[in-house]
Amino acid sequence: MYEIELDLHIPFNLDITLDCGQTFRWEKINGYWKGVVRNTVLFVKQNGSKLKAYSSSNTLLGRNLINGIKHYFSLDHDLLTITNSLIGSIKPFSEYSKNVSREAFKESFGLRILKQDPFEMVIEYLISTRNSIPNIKKIADNLSAFFPENRVMMNNEAYYTFPTLKQLKQLSVNDFRELKLAFRSPWMYELLKKIESEEYFFKLKGLGFREKLEHLMHFKGIGFKVASCVALFGYGDLNAFPVDIWVKRIMEKLYNISGSTKKVMEFGMESFSPYAGYYQEMLFRYIRTRKGIINI
Repeated sequence: MYEIELDLHIPFNLDITLDCGQTFRWEKINGYWKGVVRNTVLFVKQNGSKLKAYSSSNTLLGRNLINGIKHYFSLDHDLLTITNSLIGSIKPFSEYSKNVSREAFKESFGLRILKQDPFEMVIEYLISTRNSIPNIKKIADNLSAFFPENRVMMNNEAYYTFPTLKQLKQLSVNDFRELKLAFRSPWMYELLKKIESEEYFFKLKGLGFREKLEHLMHFKGIGFKVASCVALFGYGDLNAFPVDIWVKRIMEKLYNISGSTKKVMEFGMESFSPYAGYYQEMLFRYIRTRKGIINI
């Protein structure tokens, strides 16, 4: 087990970042966030300006552990510039929408868009279709644990790295149904059949946002919402604006914009450019923390 400690001289909130709905394989236990990033198990804890991490490896995402953590948590993103840009973006709108947005900015300050694996994002966000976050987490964990050879031991506990394309191709539609993918099972099976290599998804990184969406939406079950999530969380397209039912409802309430997912997405991308993805995630968290309190 490897240990590092980072001195943070920038805005960062670990709790908000890992519990805002953008990632599914982290869990907070006894003060530490425990998760698996690619092939590495991480235990991470923040205490003010200190970030402490224990790892199963001395490398992360092809970098040394310190640089890998900085990369994964997007510690290079200038949150002050991003927030100031968004404050400017909301100026033309109503006082009500500005007040709600300012509350969302304040409550989510320190949130960072993670740099996650594109292939894993495609699989997990396909699973997310008409699904709850707790259920997505459970399915993703069970899918990983389905392959015992993916087990990594840390602190006498078993963790499982995310399956490779080769492993997932071994599964049948019925296997996916038993793993509780339900109506998404044939979509997953067909998607995996069409892909020859995980490199397919890594090569998409060099394309523009709309070209990425075109490629991703070629697969059954992937619409604007899932494709936008993959673009934002897997490829770092910070102006992507994923729209689910909750975002659609609050956007109608705040901006009187309704209609198709594509229409709301386009409005968000145009209105809050170039950081619409950060606005969406702050707004999404704002909604999640107020379910049953605000009327949307």
